[in-house]
Amino acid sequence: MRKGISLGFRTYFKSFSFIRQNKLSHFYLYPILFLVGFSVFAFWGINYVVDVVTPLINDLLGVESVPGDGWWQKTLSVLKDVGRYLTAAVLWVSLIYIFHKISKYIILIFLSPVMSVVSEKAEEVVTGNRIPFSYRQLMRDVIRGSILALRNMVIELLITFVLLGLNLVITIFLSPLTFISTPVVSVILFFVSAYYFGFSTLDYASERRKKTVAQSVSFVSQNKGLAVTNGSFFALWLMIPVLGTYIGTVVAPITCTVGATLAYLEVEQEINS
Repeated sequence: MRKGISLGFRTYFKSFSFIRQNKLSHFYLYPILFLVGFSVFAFWGINYVVDVVTPLINDLLGVESVPGDGWWQKTLSVLKDVGRYLTAAVLWVSLIYIFHKISKYIILIFLSPVMSVVSEKAEEVVTGNRIPFSYRQLMRDVIRGSILALRNMVIELLITFVLLGLNLVITIFLSPLTFISTPVVSVILFFVSAYYFGFSTLDYASERRKKTVAQSVSFVSQNKGLAVTNGSFFALWLMIPVLGTYIGTVVAPITCTVGATLAYLEVEQEINS
């Protein structure tokens, strides 16, 4: 475990100079293009949902203008107007939160072709073995990466719901312990998320070796420290306040994939030696 953590740190920080020295920096352009398109679509989609759902919620709650010109009627009317705006605001914030939670898996799915090619190029540089480009292989990588991301998302969400549910029970029945349980649950959820990030970045090398998902799961399980460390950097980039979704989306997929590939090759060399 300790060795995997050390390897994860070393290869991740090595990825920056590796990318620069081997002229792989142009791969950062693809996340930027994705981010622009994704942000426009997300902004439009969230606004659309808010515009559609807010009136439905207001109708359901009976939020409407109060007739009359008296001061009481005017006060109630203002309060109900505030209620309409608050409904929209709460819905907007909730959708942004949901978007933030699932955006990392959307990133992994839509950027999987780029991450797959980056992983190949990094391996070519290290081994000197040219990997012939194949659209069929690329599509297999994309499909596998997407399925794996969806699988990991479901597992992570299940773990999240269980831990948050447990924390809610503690809050209700053992409220003094909430000050301990909440930070503990938050830390656990961070490392769970990091593990599955690392899983995704390491799997590209497994796919090139024709390993099944079960074999990839076994490899990652044997190198948990490496997966968690590499994935932690991915998660930390996305956690940067306000700009994390933007800067992290551009930097993390490329650097973490290169770092994971370099680490994978070292582990493989050690196994084979």
